[in-house]
Amino acid sequence: MLAIEDIHVSYGRLRALKGISLTVAKGEIVCLIGPNGAGKSTTLAAIAGGVAASKGHIKLEGQDLAGVRPETIARMGVSLVPEGRHVFGTLSVAENLRVGTYMRADRSAVAADIERVLAMFPRLRERITSPAGRLSGGEQQMLVIARALLTKPRLLLVDEPSLGLAPKIVDQVYEILLAARQQEGLTLLINEQSSHRILKHADRIYVIRNGHIQLEGKAADLADGEAIKRAYFGFGEAASGDANEEEDAA
Repeated sequence: MLAIEDIHVSYGRLRALKGISLTVAKGEIVCLIGPNGAGKSTTLAAIAGGVAASKGHIKLEGQDLAGVRPETIARMGVSLVPEGRHVFGTLSVAENLRVGTYMRADRSAVAADIERVLAMFPRLRERITSPAGRLSGGEQQMLVIARALLTKPRLLLVDEPSLGLAPKIVDQVYEILLAARQQEGLTLLINEQSSHRILKHADRIYVIRNGHIQLEGKAADLADGEAIKRAYFGFGEAASGDANEEEDAA
C-alpha cells in the first residue's frame, strides 16, 4: 500500500531524514521505534504532506505523493493522528467529531458513522456535550483517534499514541486501534518510543535513529528485544559517522 524510497527531509541546515526507505502492506500494523529526534514524526509528516522531501519518493498504491497537498492526501485515504492530542478545546466532543467529516462527500452516512465510533469509544459518548479541553489526556487521545476514523481512512498514521498517558490508558488506546484495524480494515503506521507494546501488537518494526533505518524485521523475530535495544541505542557502532553529522531534528 505504502512505499517510501530513500527520502531525505531537512529543516534548514538540520537533516531530519537521511535516506529512509520502508513499506507498509495493506492491512498491516507497522511500527516505527526510536529515541527523541530520530526522525519518526518527520516520517509521518512527510507521508501526510506536512513536510516536503528534498529527495526520494513516497508512493501510495503506486501514486507518487510528491507535491500533493495535505488535504488531497487526506482525501486519498491517509489520516494523521498527530503527537500531542490536538483537539479544539472550546468545541464540544460532538463538534470535534464533526470536524472529521467535513471533507466527506457521503454526507448521508455521517450520522451513522458518528454513532459507530461512539460505540467504539463509550467514554466519549458520556462526554459528548463537554468541551474537549476539559477531557483527560486519555479521553483526548481517544477523541483524536475517533475524529481521524471519521475521515474514513485507509491508512492511519498515529504519532506517539502513548505519550504522557498512564499504562492502563495506553492499553485501552491500543485495544481501540486493534479493534479499528479489524472492524474498519485499516492499515496502521504507528510511531512509538517504547517497544514494549509494539512487540505485542505490530506485524513489523522499523527502528529509526539519527534519520536512518537501523533495523527492520517481523515483530515475532525481534520478540526478545535485544536486537531492538542495540539498534535503538547504537551499541557496537563506531564513534565516528553519525556523531560527526549535522544535528538531527525530530
